Amino acid sequence: MNKNLFIFLICLLVYPFPAIAHNFTGMVGFFDGISHPVLGFDHFLAMISVGIVSAQIGGKAIWTVPATFVIIMTLGGVFGFLLIINEFFFVEVGIILSVILLGFGISIEKKIPTMLIMVFVGIFGLFHGIAHGIEVPAAANPLLFVLGFICGTSALHIFGVGIGYFSIKTAISSILLRLTGILFAIYGLYLFTTQIL
Repeated sequence: MNKNLFIFLICLLVYPFPAIAHNFTGMVGFFDGISHPVLGFDHFLAMISVGIVSAQIGGKAIWTVPATFVIIMTLGGVFGFLLIINEFFFVEVGIILSVILLGFGISIEKKIPTMLIMVFVGIFGLFHGIAHGIEVPAAANPLLFVLGFICGTSALHIFGVGIGYFSIKTAISSILLRLTGILFAIYGLYLFTTQIL
């Protein structure tokens, strides 16, 4: 690809967006890494949703879907760390879309093929990872920060799996879970209209 065209395309992607998911306790390392997925409400909902969707699918998806997210998120974190910018155009859009689409995924239960879920979860993991990676240079201990956001994300996935696993046991709790997915999606749409549009 022509070098000038590449630089032009990168410039098109770069645009300052409000960092709605970035909440830190002081950029000290591990605990800040944990706080990123836990305290950023859009991150929080997306992480739990990944776990819930994987539990709804069942079987090997209970661990393969969250593992896909964490692996791709970590790669996205490396990419975000290597960016010489403070924000990336599609990051916040991708994070908000993950809340919307995963919420809809919960609401329609097992009607989406597992491989398609894996693809979307991987894409969403990339966006979440880039958001984490952009913050790495500001951390006092980057390695602990990375371990923190991996542990925080994994813990939220496990929490979501637990919610999903126990909620699909009865018809009433399954309906409530699907309604919760709709609420997640509505919240994502609210974020999209207020933060992006």
